[in-house]
Amino acid sequence: MAVRPATAADAHAIERICLLTGDNGTDATGLFCDDAVLADVYALPYLTGPGGFCLVWDEGAGAVGYVLGTDDTPAFQRWFTGQWWPSRPGREQTTEGDRWLLPSAADPDRMINAAVDAYPAHLHIDLLPEAQGRGAGRALIEAACALLAERGSPGVHLEASQANAGAQAFYPRVGFEALATEGGSVTFARRLAP
Repeated sequence: MAVRPATAADAHAIERICLLTGDNGTDATGLFCDDAVLADVYALPYLTGPGGFCLVWDEGAGAVGYVLGTDDTPAFQRWFTGQWWPSRPGREQTTEGDRWLLPSAADPDRMINAAVDAYPAHLHIDLLPEAQGRGAGRALIEAACALLAERGSPGVHLEASQANAGAQAFYPRVGFEALATEGGSVTFARRLAP
């Protein structure tokens, strides 16, 4: 069991983890126009975008969890809406989930919130059920925060759905403070030591 940097060979596992945890921590298969769209919005761009990083939890047979993000949210947002999202396959709104996800992905201000100035980095973390409750989440968060601190980021934030009870309980246990609640999501943040 180890945290390691993701490689290009992990892309399929990262896409799968994103899908299987994409409905407030549960399986999102069939909830969107295609099963790859969640990873195109919330996971795969961090493998190549500005300031992006991805660390995976590998128990010997490949990634079963990840933490990914960027050290520069505004630059990443500009790249995402200017280059990444337009390069992805065109998708039609065919499900209820698409009606919020697709317009959100195209929104040039989606990642910009009140926390960005003080906490310019942001991250996402997802673990398959078999990796949960055994320290993998804490290990991934600590490794990501150490990496971001090494890059000089003063702080990191994330947003978690209020409906995801596991996430709401987890983030305060790993040093994040709830800053704001808006639109069904809670913004959490953590200061990083230089």
